[in-house]
Amino acid sequence: MEYPPPKPVSKAGPFRDIPVDILRGLAITFMIMANLTPALLLPPAPGWYRFLSSLAAPIFIGLAGMMVALSRTGKGRPFSYIATRGGLFILAGALLQVLVFDYVPFLDVDVLYLIGLALPLTYLYLGLPERGRWAVIVAILCLTPLLQVGLGYSGAVITRPDVTLTPFSISGDPFPAPVEIARAWLMEGWFPVFPWLAIAFFGAELGKYRWRDRAAPRFRFKDEGRWGAGLLLAGAVLWMLFPGAQYIRDSYVELFYPPMIGFFVFAAGLVVFALTVLDHIPAQYGLLDPLRAAGGCSLAIYLAQYTVIIKVIEPFGLQLPLPAYLGVFLVLYTGMILLAYFLRYVRTSWHGQPFLVRFLIGS
Repeated sequence: MEYPPPKPVSKAGPFRDIPVDILRGLAITFMIMANLTPALLLPPAPGWYRFLSSLAAPIFIGLAGMMVALSRTGKGRPFSYIATRGGLFILAGALLQVLVFDYVPFLDVDVLYLIGLALPLTYLYLGLPERGRWAVIVAILCLTPLLQVGLGYSGAVITRPDVTLTPFSISGDPFPAPVEIARAWLMEGWFPVFPWLAIAFFGAELGKYRWRDRAAPRFRFKDEGRWGAGLLLAGAVLWMLFPGAQYIRDSYVELFYPPMIGFFVFAAGLVVFALTVLDHIPAQYGLLDPLRAAGGCSLAIYLAQYTVIIKVIEPFGLQLPLPAYLGVFLVLYTGMILLAYFLRYVRTSWHGQPFLVRFLIGS
């Protein structure tokens, strides 16, 4: 079946790719599942639950790379704009660790730190020749297992010092050795540079391809869908053959500790295939609007859900069996969706928002 030529994107307002927002909203669902688990779920987590929890991070990071491609090639944003946004992501991650987790920041790689680092690096990456870009992705994926074997991936979480934070000093236990911090950022932390940068770079390639004609995008099953399905299958086979240790770290149950190449190939295929499916079901966008609303303000949701989990739920010290846990999850998730709709109202009714507000609640 041939589709009519795509209509040009309207210039009347900010461009929103609805399938991308919906996919980001789906990732938020998986993210809340993953982040609520340590505070509330009685172990062990079932395999299907661990699998779904593992999908949030690669989708988020891949979509972050796509947004850099849109900003650079579609909107002509300068490097300074992307670097500023990257710095704000890092600042948001640091404030979250200090104010919510009571952690000393920057000892390990929070996902916001990774995104903040990836944004300017992805912008520079897109300036390379096409063959060179793909060579970078392959090199990162190939170097990762060598680093994991050569330096030793233990599955241990970096020791966080028990410190007292005041406005002018930090006192308490000694900090981790600089080599431990470097290892965490390089290959052993929560979201280390190797291999997670490769996901952001792949997302940039996907975004550059998806928005190449400055028109309303539409992936087709016979083209992009076929590539997505092929990556899904190849990744699934690789992941089953080489699953990795799949450590449970600090009660987080995602399956990418350590991250394996097959998992990332599978995740890349999932993003491509999911966008293809979403491009073909516009009649269902109304039913999927809660996901779209959440996807439009993902940073605010990320910060809000962690604040509720750490400051409200975790102090009770509960460990609930799966059915009761899912009930609490639905309450938290519903609250986050309501917050997303409120923020959508703010975005549409508050004109001339400051840059920081737009960064936090979406634009």
